[in-house]
Formats: sequence, C-alpha cells, structure tokens
Amino acid sequence: MKAFALQLQARAPLAIRADHAPSGFGCLDYLPGTSLAGSLAGLHRLLYPTQRDEFSRLFLSGRVQFPDLLLAPLVSDGEKKNKSRQEIALSPVYPLPRTAQSCKRHPGFKSDSGQEADENGHGVSDTLFAWAVFALQPSDEPQAVEALQERHVCTVCSAPMEGISGCYARHNGAFHLADYRGRRHLQTHTGIDRLRGTVQEEILYNREVLDEGTCFWGLVKASDEEAPLLQRFIEEVGHSGLVRIGTGRTRGLGAVELTLTPLQDAATSLARFRERLLTFDCKLKDYLASHELCNDQKPFYFALTLYSPTILCDQFLRYRGRIDETALAELLGPPFTSDDLRCLHTAAALRRVTGWNDLWGLPRAAEYAIERGSVFLFAYWERSGAGLDRLIEALFRLEEEGIGRRRNEGFGRVCVSDPFHFEVLWS
Repeated sequence: MKAFALQLQARAPLAIRADHAPSGFGCLDYLPGTSLAGSLAGLHRLLYPTQRDEFSRLFLSGRVQFPDLLLAPLVSDGEKKNKSRQEIALSPVYPLPRTAQSCKRHPGFKSDSGQEADENGHGVSDTLFAWAVFALQPSDEPQAVEALQERHVCTVCSAPMEGISGCYARHNGAFHLADYRGRRHLQTHTGIDRLRGTVQEEILYNREVLDEGTCFWGLVKASDEEAPLLQRFIEEVGHSGLVRIGTGRTRGLGAVELTLTPLQDAATSLARFRERLLTFDCKLKDYLASHELCNDQKPFYFALTLYSPTILCDQFLRYRGRIDETALAELLGPPFTSDDLRCLHTAAALRRVTGWNDLWGLPRAAEYAIERGSVFLFAYWERSGAGLDRLIEALFRLEEEGIGRRRNEGFGRVCVSDPFHFEVLWS
C-alpha cells in the first residue's frame, strides 16, 4: 500500500458535532474519517455521476483508508517580543498514548524558546516502562512501587502528575502539543418557524465551531491500483472550494481545502520497522535491568498503541474492550497462539461510536470501539517455534493494514512499539 500525507485547512468555520444537547452542541477537536470519506463520496457522485466503477474502487472496495484528521499544533516564532504563533504545516501529528502524563498545574511539553515556565508546560513523561516493572516485579519487592513513584511528582514544581490527552507533533526536534483551546468560538442562532419563515419564539441555541484557518493532518493509505485515482481526484477537488465537511454547510460553514502529498516508501519499510521494535525491546530491558529486574527466559517485548478508535469483535460478534492474548493471537494468525503471549499492562478506554449516513438520511448503528491512544504491552516467548522474524512480519502487516472493522473510515490504526514510549521520558 502507498501512504499519503493529507493536510486539511479550514476556509470557513467548522462544526463537527460532538453531542446532542438540546440547547446547543460542542465541537470535536478532530475530523472523523467517516465525515471525510462521506464528504468526498458525495462530491464524487455530484461531479462524476456516471463513473460508478471509480466510485466503487475509491469508497466501497475498502482498498482506500481515510483517516481521522488530527489537529495540528501551534508553534511560536521563537522571538520573545513577538507572541504570534503559527500552525505546523505538513508535519505528522500523533495521538498521545494513555500512558502519558504531565504536571497537573502546568501541563504540556517543555519549550526551548526561553519563555517563562508559566506560559509553557513542565514536561511530559511516559509511564509504560514503569508499569512494566510493576507487572514483572514480585509482590514482595519494593522496586515496583519505587518505579511508579518516580513518575508521580513533577520535577520542576513538585506538583502531582496526571494523565494528559490530545495529540502532538515534532518541529525542529522539539515536541509540541496541539491545544484545542483558543481555536473555537460560539455562534448563537435562532430557530425559524416552518410556517411563517420568521424567528420562532423561545428557540435559541449555540453552535460551537472551530476557527477559520485551522489545520488538520492525517495519513491516507491506498492500494497500488487505487492510489493514482485517489491522487488525481484530490488534486481536482482539493482547492476547488467544493469540499465541505461537518454540519451547517448550508449556512456557510465547513468549506475546506485539501493537500495530498506522497510519502516515501522507506518510511514504512520492514527494515525500519524491525529496527524500531528491536530498539523498544532493548530500551525496556535496560530499564528493567536498572531496577534490578532480570528475566532468565528473555522474552521479546513490544507494545500496541492505537492511533485511532478500533472496533474489535470476538467470534460471537461481541465488542472487545481490550486486546488480550487471545485477541492478539487471532489478529496475528497461525502459528501464533495465546500461550506464546502475555499481556503485561493495559491502559485503555471504551467509547460509543455513532454517526449519520447522509446518503440514506438515517443514523448509523451504534458501535463500541477501543479509544484512541490505548496502549497494550506484551511479552512474547518462542514456544510455538514461529520465530521472531515471523512475529515482526505479522506485526508489520497489522500496522500496515490496520485491525478491526471499518478500517476504510479511519478505524483500526495501530502503531507497534511507538517510539514515544522510550523517547519521551521527560520532554
């Protein structure tokens, strides 16, 4: 499959409905892949009503995966006197794992711009390695508790640490947090009487929208056959002013521009994937050794970090709330079994997935998905004789193709052994 970086820039305020409150509704801080695929599909049917084969290949075959578009962070210009900030363009944006935590009083990454500490965060740390020590340490040893206590207090102001959510990007070697605050505002509207066409009494509601100029980023994946079709279609409509996303489109909201940039195949090669997994395993083993915890069996450690909500079902079509040994063995396929794997730590949450089918004019069936940013740490022993090379190839396939249902709508994106876990100890 080929990968493309998709940048979306709002040319009008965006309203992506997040709730169904009677007096108004909030706005999501990301653009769902379902909304992106639906908007492009509707525009394709409008512009090319006779090209049904191309429509089927792009939107119905499942060989094109439209992602959730994450909010691009804001970065300062580096000057103390000038407080202006601009968004990062065409930079990969990733969700924060649920194992990440930051200072309760000053959350966010540290800044190297020399600004005051009150304006910037006191740093972000990842606790996955500490939880690995806690899971592998015998109950009568104190090292497990000490490993977690090291991450409990902020090193700058000694305030307690708490979990942090959202998304981040790298710019000039530094991490930047995407802040949803300050890029939204409220629009107040009145209801219209359907008979008289005038203002309806006692109907006043608020609509929360994202500001014009807000940027989003996502990774689109397409098969080799459909990639040229997708690239040509986005180039034709991306800057035409016809693409509209979200609600309130008849009121001037939702106008966006799309930019599709091909990515080099070397970034997703098996060799670099293998190097990342071996680095994660080596870093974790060194961390365990620093806490006087050594395992003679020497398993291979890896982690699954969900980059998008994931809809998983068992053989009885029941929704899964976590990825355990049995679920991962089913995803990997033979010859891997649940006896070869052990789930050491789980940091996950469950969310209800709803939506609206604009083509049918009906609501979508509600489903349940494992939340974005969930982390699952595993240890692998070569008991079945499959070998480490076959495991790496199977994990590479999971990261390339995704897992679970509705992958063409942005669900099921997974990253194996995310570098965030060993690179962000304090950033």
